[in-house]
Amino acid sequence: MTALSEALQEAIGDYRLLLDKGYPVHATIKLVGDRYRLDRTERLILFRGVLDINSSHYIHRKLLADLPPGSCLGIDGYNVLFTLINYKRGHALFIGTDGLIRDAGGAHGRFEAEADFIFAAELLYKYLLLLQTANCTIYLDAPVSHSGKHREVLEEIGSRTSLVLITETVPNADLCLQDFSGTAIASSDSTVATKSSSPIFDLARHILESEYQAQFIDIGLYV
Repeated sequence: MTALSEALQEAIGDYRLLLDKGYPVHATIKLVGDRYRLDRTERLILFRGVLDINSSHYIHRKLLADLPPGSCLGIDGYNVLFTLINYKRGHALFIGTDGLIRDAGGAHGRFEAEADFIFAAELLYKYLLLLQTANCTIYLDAPVSHSGKHREVLEEIGSRTSLVLITETVPNADLCLQDFSGTAIASSDSTVATKSSSPIFDLARHILESEYQAQFIDIGLYV
C-alpha cells in the first residue's frame, strides 16, 4: 500500500472520533463506510487499524522498539506467519493506531501452498537467530487446518538451527500469550496486546523492515 484515498483519510478521522465517543464498532464502520463509499478493503483498514484513543495509547506504551539479546519470547505463530505471507503475496499492510502492523485482507486461517509456510517459517527462524533470543515458544492455534503438520515443519526447521525453541499446538493461542511471563510476546492482535501481561515486540514488522526495507503507511497520522 503506497497511499490512502482522500475518502479513507477523512473516514479514519470520523471513525476514530465516534469510537472515542463510545459508539459500537460494527455499526460505526457501516455508518462511516457508507458515508464515504468505502470498499471492503478500506472498511477492513478501519476495523483492523483504528482503535479508540485510550486503547491505542495503552498498547503503544507496551511496545518494545528493540528486543534485548537473550530474550525469552512468546510468539503468536499464525499471526506472525500469516503477516509474512501476506506481504509476500502483495497484500496491503499498514501500521495501526496502536503502532502494530496489520493487513487489509489476504490469507487468514489457511496457507495456499506448503511452500508459503516453509518460506515464512525459515524467515522467522532467520530473525530469531539474528535477534539472539535465549528461548522461544511458538503457539499455534489447533483449529487452524493442518496445524499439526505445521508444528512438525517448524520443529524440523528449528532442529537445523541452534535455537532453543518449543512449538505448541494449543486450543487458543491468545490465552497462552496473554499469560506469557517472559521478556515479550510477538503478536499484532489488538486483543492479545491489550490483555498481555508482558511487553509487545512487533516481530513481523521487524522482519519485513529488516529483510526488505519495507515501509508501511501509519494510520495514526490520520486521526
